[in-house]
Parts: sequence; C-alpha cells; structure tokens
Amino acid sequence: MSLTKVLSLIFVFLFALPSWAQEGSSSSAAEEIHPELKKNSSNWGLSISSLSWNDKLKLRQGITSDTDYANYNSFIVTVQKEFNLKRWGYSVGLFGGVGQANGGGNSTTITYLKSKVNYSVFGVSPRVFYRMSERIALGTSALVFSRIIDWPVESGTTIDAGRNINATILADINLRIFNKWDLYQGVGPLAEGATMWKLGVNYRF
Repeated sequence: MSLTKVLSLIFVFLFALPSWAQEGSSSSAAEEIHPELKKNSSNWGLSISSLSWNDKLKLRQGITSDTDYANYNSFIVTVQKEFNLKRWGYSVGLFGGVGQANGGGNSTTITYLKSKVNYSVFGVSPRVFYRMSERIALGTSALVFSRIIDWPVESGTTIDAGRNINATILADINLRIFNKWDLYQGVGPLAEGATMWKLGVNYRF
C-alpha cells in the first residue's frame, strides 16, 4: 500500500474521531472540536505529510534521446510557526524527509526502468490562509525544495532528472478536527506540466 493511500486512511479515521470521542463534559468536548477564532494568536506545529509528484526523465543513449517519466513519493516532517489574525493567518515551515522514486518503462527507443530509487528532500513552506470557520481554512502554500537523487546509470545511457531545486504553489484546505489536530491537503503545478499532491496531519503546541 502506498504512502498516499495510508495517509488517506488516516484522514478518514481522524475525521471520524470527533463523533467517537467522549472527553469530559459535553461543553468541554464542544470546545475541543470547535475552537473559537482568536485574534493575534500564534502556535507551533509539527506535521507528518506525504509529497507525491510526477516529473520528466530525459534519457540519452549515444545520439538517441527520448523523454520518459518518473514518479516521486516522499515522507516529510515539518516544523512550522503559525500566526492567526482573526480570519486571516500565515505560517512558515521548514521540512525534510526521504522518499522513493520509480522511473522509466515508457520509452520506445531507450530501454530504462528503475524502481524504489532512494532520494532525500528538504525545503521551506510559507503559507497564507483565510479561516472560513473555526474548523476550516482555505489557503495558498509555496513550496521551495531541494530534491537529491542519484538515478542508476546503465552502460552508455545518461539520465537527466531535471532541476534539483524546485518551487510550486499549492491551493490547500486545512481541517481542524480537534483544538490541536489538523488535517491538510494541497495540490499544485510543477514545471513542465507536473502536479504535486500533499497530504498531512499536523499537531499544534
């Protein structure tokens, strides 16, 4: 089962928790599930997320060249600082993680297929958001990240995996299921027609 599917199951499980949990009195439970909007508040956050995207893989063998594709799936940990100004808010996070990539297998001119190639990723992720309610926030996140990967090279074949430094803008939604627990999902474009997905769980402290 892929990391994205696992996190999707976590999303479903955690979203159902409010209806299962019975913590203290009904009033305290309501406060936990429906925190009030506060002015000029701030908090730290620690999140666990998956980053998934497809990218082009340029192959060359002698005078022959072709373009294939690679799929990247990574697991990252983010530490962030968030500031809330009633309805509007912003945050800045630093993240790092590891992943595995699968590439090739689609070219009709150059035979190249590799799976489970390890790589590392780290970067910064500022975000601006608007709180629709005490539980739902819609926002925009910028991701600037470095991807470090060394694709195995076969005899006579050279691999160009594109830029190691990448940037994207994600349209996202943040759902607060408890006062300290959030669910996050974002999607946005990368260079040359690629798309990035981010799914995560965040703990506030």
